[in-house]
Amino acid sequence: MKYVLTGAFCFLLTWCTALGQSQTDSIITTKGAVTLITCGSAITTFQIGDGKNADYDYRIVDGNVVFIRPIVSNPRATNLVIREGDNIHYLILAFRDKAELTRLKYTLSSGSSVRSTGGQPVSAGNTTGSAASAGGSDGNDPEESEYTAAAAGIDTVTVGSIAEDFRKQRRGGHQYETTADGITISFSQAMSLNNLAYWGFHIRNRSGEPFIVGKVTLMHKTKADTAALFTMPVLYRKGAGAIAGKADESLVYITAVRNFKKGDEIIIVMYNKANQNQVVLYTPASALPKYMISK
Repeated sequence: MKYVLTGAFCFLLTWCTALGQSQTDSIITTKGAVTLITCGSAITTFQIGDGKNADYDYRIVDGNVVFIRPIVSNPRATNLVIREGDNIHYLILAFRDKAELTRLKYTLSSGSSVRSTGGQPVSAGNTTGSAASAGGSDGNDPEESEYTAAAAGIDTVTVGSIAEDFRKQRRGGHQYETTADGITISFSQAMSLNNLAYWGFHIRNRSGEPFIVGKVTLMHKTKADTAALFTMPVLYRKGAGAIAGKADESLVYITAVRNFKKGDEIIIVMYNKANQNQVVLYTPASALPKYMISK
């Protein structure tokens, strides 16, 4: 009788799994990049391990898009439970020293387009493009940058001159940087002026292929609300739209000023049009000038 019940339970579990889960059975993470998970419905449960796992950090954006990354050097594999809509997904979350960026994007169920906190439409079918397009102007299109700035009421002549001078005054070092796919992004400096924030980054292309700057997303993660990410729409940018192989370039992105506090983070997601990959950099607010940080 025991064997019969066990067999029936296994059949029931298999049947429920077929109804409630997608074919994806594992989620891969790696160093220097975020894993993106898109669901077609709002996420009501997102639990790593027993809910007290300290190896991974995650953020849920707009209810159905998840950014997840390892925060220790060698995180342990564990289970991941996601409930979205009527679907329950039971997955294995694992770390790989090296992983292709194409393996870091997952769509667990289909759905219509979702929106970022910046109000820009994000396609649920392409999470790489989603992260890079939420609230950013196209770094390879000067006309779009000028149009966005004009729409925001920015004096592009004055701001452009300031941004160019700021771009040439590269500071910082290798303390805050990330590398993926042969592309290294490092935080150089930041400043606020006339209610605008200027963000300077340095890109080193050590690959043999050009890095064509596509959509760029800047986000603010607050210590007070660790479950939320706030997009900072790019109003203007300065710098080349493409970086040749084995070349370096400094770029400046301009957003509206936000209220930063100690413990906050600034996140930039840069999308490479050449190979449709992305590079993500987390910079602590402590790297900002003191006058940009409120108590």
